[in-house]
Amino acid sequence: MRRVLLTRPLIDAYPLAKILERKGIQYYLYPLFQPRFLPLLPIEDPQAVIITSKNALRAIEKYNKFKKLPLYAIGDETAQLARDMGFFHVVNASGTSKDLIKLILNTARPSEGIFWHLSGTIIHENIVEILQAHGFKAERRIVYYTEEVNTLPLSLQTHLKNHEISHVIFFSPHTVTLFVKVLKKYTLEKSACHMRALCLSKNVASKASELQWKEKWISSKPTAQSLMEYFDEKC
Repeated sequence: MRRVLLTRPLIDAYPLAKILERKGIQYYLYPLFQPRFLPLLPIEDPQAVIITSKNALRAIEKYNKFKKLPLYAIGDETAQLARDMGFFHVVNASGTSKDLIKLILNTARPSEGIFWHLSGTIIHENIVEILQAHGFKAERRIVYYTEEVNTLPLSLQTHLKNHEISHVIFFSPHTVTLFVKVLKKYTLEKSACHMRALCLSKNVASKASELQWKEKWISSKPTAQSLMEYFDEKC
């Protein structure tokens, strides 16, 4: 039996659930965190904004002044969401933080103003520090934080104990950390031996190495679409 555990916030998990449903695969929705948006303080002299998560975009959606600025997005999903929200000038790195930094260095000039990295409390690469080292003015502004869960519902505990979860999808190293933490709380970490970890990137897979999995699979591209293609190739 295939039952996939989706740990993203519901707004991002539902589209994945629909894809799995069309493929005849069962799923279990249990977000490990929820974003909480913060009031946005004034931002001075912006040349462009840098967005490395969809939740950061959601945090600034109502601020129309940003929609005329160049917006540097880390990947395809974030870039598409920005366009759907009405951002006029979206520059897409289609990759990782390193790809995004390279794109900025190749397309922007330090003399034209500050780059603002709008992010959550947790980041995986200090983009601002790297840009500053290359002569750019750059600042980071936290626009959301995550409210994390530290419990598992009884139904999910039962599925894990009975080896009824076949796959877990991970989109970030932090999500892996949360999952490992909550498994250990219930002494369920050995259940990983009966599950396959589907990881968005090598960084995510590296974090997932804290547990012994039945299989650890890395997406060829850092996109949800590429992750979902696993079920066409492997199942």
